[in-house]
Amino acid sequence: MREERGPKPGAVVDRTRTGPGPGTSAGPPLSVYLVTRNEAAHIDRVLEAVQGADEIVVVDSGSDDGTVERARAHGARVMHRDWSGYAEQKAFAMEQCTHDWVLNLDGDEVLPPGGLETIRRHMATTRADGLYLAHDDIFMGRTLRGHKHRRYCRVYRKSRARWKPWIRVHEHIDVQGPTEEIPLILTHLGYDTAHGYMDKLNRYSELKARQREEAGRGFSNLRLFFIFPIMFLKFYLFRRMVLSGRRGFIKAWIDASQYFLTEAKLYERHYRRRTSGQGDPEAGMPAGGGKGPPPTSPSTPGP
Repeated sequence: MREERGPKPGAVVDRTRTGPGPGTSAGPPLSVYLVTRNEAAHIDRVLEAVQGADEIVVVDSGSDDGTVERARAHGARVMHRDWSGYAEQKAFAMEQCTHDWVLNLDGDEVLPPGGLETIRRHMATTRADGLYLAHDDIFMGRTLRGHKHRRYCRVYRKSRARWKPWIRVHEHIDVQGPTEEIPLILTHLGYDTAHGYMDKLNRYSELKARQREEAGRGFSNLRLFFIFPIMFLKFYLFRRMVLSGRRGFIKAWIDASQYFLTEAKLYERHYRRRTSGQGDPEAGMPAGGGKGPPPTSPSTPGP
């Protein structure tokens, strides 16, 4: 790990700076932290929306698109750390924060106008140790009409929170104390295009498959055949993507595909381990599918 300090040739001009210091605004001081890699497309909007925070910490894992220079121009304290996984990277970034109250954002998530002030007001009066914010995915340039927003705990006391490093994807903070929701919606810009979204979910499914194997859970025949239609209906109907017409249909299809791909990749691993001189590996396979952790070598037949 190394801390990025000082201006570099070609850096963007410092237009803004991190806001008032501790004790000069209502409520306790607040640190904002992000982990980034090649977020130049959105980082300006993200950091402009948190100007006024007492500290901004950015842990970057090797951007080559100007993300680091843009972050420093907004007053962020930037450090380099090689990528170690979502939860581990965020846990490290959180520990670099000076203040107990922290706000965690991704490099493509933007607070609404007045969002930081809303957070500060709740921090000043709440007895909770964590605050949940709603999350709005922009898809094809617009929000999904009537979509049921998921909520995530993004503001919390770091002394009462911890990341779970064994969770490879869809990581979340574990807050040891009471939490509450606040009326604030984060705008998420990272899922805007069908191509980019599908590409991300394909990578996420790979991480999820590894996580399942590490937990001793192989593929399931029932999940392989039924997970896609079940999850599609969940997203399309119960999360109300149906109200967004064709865009909602496409997004629900892509969302459901992540769950199918996870199961398909687990089955592929099972299938490859049981080929090579064993005849049809599916003959006599139980309905539950392959269970248990993978062998040490992919070419070694399973039990």
